[in-house]
Amino acid sequence: MKNLRFLILLLALTGAFQLPAQSPWVRSRAGAYVQAAWHFIPSYKSVFDGNGDERTLERKLTENTFQLYGEYGLSKRLTAVVNLPFRYIKSGGSIQNSPQTSSGYVANVGNVSVALRYNILQKRIPVTFSLRADAPANAYNNSTGLRTGYNAYTVMPMLSAGMGFGQAYAFAYAGYAYRSNGYSHYINAGAEGGIKTGRFWIIAFSEWIYSLENGNIKLPANNLETSLFVNDQGYLSIGFKGMYSINRFFGVVLSTAGAVQAYHLPRNPGLGLGLYFKWD
Repeated sequence: MKNLRFLILLLALTGAFQLPAQSPWVRSRAGAYVQAAWHFIPSYKSVFDGNGDERTLERKLTENTFQLYGEYGLSKRLTAVVNLPFRYIKSGGSIQNSPQTSSGYVANVGNVSVALRYNILQKRIPVTFSLRADAPANAYNNSTGLRTGYNAYTVMPMLSAGMGFGQAYAFAYAGYAYRSNGYSHYINAGAEGGIKTGRFWIIAFSEWIYSLENGNIKLPANNLETSLFVNDQGYLSIGFKGMYSINRFFGVVLSTAGAVQAYHLPRNPGLGLGLYFKWD
């Protein structure tokens, strides 16, 4: 496939870390899951443009995302989900002559998400409906073109279904996201499967975000230059995730993914690491 390249995807855009929000399995009543994660993309100088080709930036960018994710079982069929990202993004030395953007940084909360996940079928193949809502992230510095999230509300209904096989599992999900403020709507779909060996889970996944390109928002030129949370972002990815259970309650997560194709996203690889606590 043209422009086949591998990169580690931006965590806070996709759930990047492949957080369990898309899972068809709900928490037990009063059961909880909390994950604190850090994602780092070192200094990069190019992005995928709207055609999936390489575009060189005016300045090098560096991204850090600190993310707190939580689930709580309201009943044996209903789970509440919260996702809180905090981003620190820095614009550094110039690559091109006479750049229109300035160097600097922005640090603020990204798009905060809340969701409800309801198990509508509790048979061998559980089926779950979820409804997620994202709040706007208004932090934007026009001189640098740096932004910490989409300046829009997002509402996404989703269906997921899966099956357990003893020491293995697999599930798939699909949803339709509505974005306000003139941003395009998008389709989010994917699949995940894992196998357990000792205290390790080895997991493979694929995710697809497809912009419908039906938005009409006019973003500032400096924001378009950095490609940070601009309209019509999307990708098709394949990747792997490793989880290690320290004990019954705590564990660590490491995730990496490759883009078969991407649009308006960084080309450089990054690193993601998380620590979780669960109570079932």
